[in-house]
Amino acid sequence: MSARIGGNLADIARTAGVMTDTGGAATAAGQDASAVAGRMESEVEAVTATLRAHFEQLAEELRGRISSARQQLGATDWEGASRGAADAAETRLHGEVDRVLATAIDDVEAFRTFMLTQATDFVGGVQGQFGGVMGEIDAAYQDLATGSRTFAEQLEAADRSVSFGR
Repeated sequence: MSARIGGNLADIARTAGVMTDTGGAATAAGQDASAVAGRMESEVEAVTATLRAHFEQLAEELRGRISSARQQLGATDWEGASRGAADAAETRLHGEVDRVLATAIDDVEAFRTFMLTQATDFVGGVQGQFGGVMGEIDAAYQDLATGSRTFAEQLEAADRSVSFGR
């Protein structure tokens, strides 16, 4: 009969180890989720920097085309109201490009702020709720492992008592 109890003790000890590992895995999963959520901020920054650079490049290209068209007109021999209108049109177009660029940059910043707020809220939720749940699971598995070890120790003590009684 002692072999059976001894075999069961080994199974219980092995199970306690698995429970400890499982609890640790739950904690690690919570930490991994927090790390992934934390990377969201850098990704949002990268996306908004790319958008900002793209809009600035487009605006620069438009300004270049406007100036190039104005230079081509300037090379012609003409005077009067038409030339003044062309000069005013160039100035107005540069102003419009600047206005559209400013609006686009403002929209990119609003997008960035919104996304960072969402990322921060998500990270807080992950760390708070998910992390708390995973911590509770870890604690429960640790308690179960401790209980299993205590049970195994008690069975081993009973096994020794039975052996001495023979």
